[in-house]
Amino acid sequence: MDLTEKITSVPASIQIIKEGYKIKSKGVFNIEDLYLELYLWFQHHGYAVKELEYRIVYRPDGVKHTEVLWQNTRVVDEYTSFTITLNLSTDLSEAEVTLEGGKKVTRQKGTLEFRSGARIDRKVDVWEGKVLGNVQAKVYELLIRDRLRAQKVELYTEAHKLYDELKAFMMLYR
Repeated sequence: MDLTEKITSVPASIQIIKEGYKIKSKGVFNIEDLYLELYLWFQHHGYAVKELEYRIVYRPDGVKHTEVLWQNTRVVDEYTSFTITLNLSTDLSEAEVTLEGGKKVTRQKGTLEFRSGARIDRKVDVWEGKVLGNVQAKVYELLIRDRLRAQKVELYTEAHKLYDELKAFMMLYR
């Protein structure tokens, strides 16, 4: 057994928040405002928003079930990028609400559920096919370990800021 067989390869991604982190709320919401708020939050924080899925199912009881899956990516440097996935699932029906000034508006009443995860993606493919590629990858990881540690904290903090925004939005309409 030679030296390269003993060294394990560097994983392509590091899970910071495990997929499936859930936030759920029941109440009256303005779903259009939520959608726009989420999009603007990701834009403000430098993420490219990619909508992987948008599906609507109208049920006979008048409830509209919606599934939205976003993959949001921000390039941090030439080696790493942050990815936050966000899966929104709703079961909503139309409801008329009277605002404080007496104006009647249409909102959506029902359940919102978010499932999310956050990870750091690394471009480990630069090491593939090279002699001692795994060794080079491990050495590079050792050289930038402080930067990677700081990036883990940064992504964790950013993701939780998003979760705090979502919770605040849900409380706004209670």
